Amino acid sequence: MSTSLRIESRLEGKETAVLSLAGELDVANVAQVREAALKLLAGETKHLVVDVSSLEYIDSSGLGMLIGLVKRQKESGGTLAIAGVRPRVMRVWEITGLQQIFTRYDDVAAALKEVL
Repeated sequence: MSTSLRIESRLEGKETAVLSLAGELDVANVAQVREAALKLLAGETKHLVVDVSSLEYIDSSGLGMLIGLVKRQKESGGTLAIAGVRPRVMRVWEITGLQQIFTRYDDVAAALKEVL
């Protein structure tokens, strides 16, 4: 089963990057997202904003990958923020208690204002 996911990334300043996800994040493509995030974090990037405003679905493997990234960032002294969680995805966040793990912002601009 192949699902559609678009992954875009950009640097914002010297130590901050934005990873934008659009479509469905699931077991079929979670490795691609992890690889893209780790590539962004390989250099001097300390802060990662994950833009999920165009994400329509996320499964447990996607959530697990994001939790792993949060732990990695905390251990390395960096931060990971989630921006633009839609109502359908928010339900999953609330059911699983993830709103206590992630720093969430309404949009990328608000997240960048906080980490830059």
